[in-house]
Amino acid sequence: MKRRELIKSLALTVAGGGAYFLANAPASAESLKPHEKGLAVGQSLRYDDGLKLTFVGVRNDNRCPMGALCIAAGDAEVLLLAYVGRQPAKLIRVHTYNEPRVVVLSAVPPGMVGIPKSYSVRVGSLSPLPRIGKKLKQSDYRLVLDISVAV
Repeated sequence: MKRRELIKSLALTVAGGGAYFLANAPASAESLKPHEKGLAVGQSLRYDDGLKLTFVGVRNDNRCPMGALCIAAGDAEVLLLAYVGRQPAKLIRVHTYNEPRVVVLSAVPPGMVGIPKSYSVRVGSLSPLPRIGKKLKQSDYRLVLDISVAV
């Protein structure tokens, strides 16, 4: 097989495999949100029997305000209360720009043996963006989460 044909064959294989995994991926949290505009502070999202997340609030929202000229995107810290499996609830922090942007939660409690199931949680979107001269209240925020599962 010539080099060009080999590269083309590999590219098609990778593209086909990616399409297979995308087609068979679990539904995103975006399709499971209770309202079209996302979760409001205090609302919960149940992903499956093993994961429930409650939107606690936003801290340190220093994202670039609408209408401003910024040299950096800024960041907001989203606080979530995570109920994973039968473990006690724990407070997790996910950032829109800084680290950690992804939090991985294991459904197997520490010290237990079993097939690990884990959830990756990231901020899909956080709205609204700040505005110059206007302070956002916690009740203004809407959150969309991107969640994926690894078994």
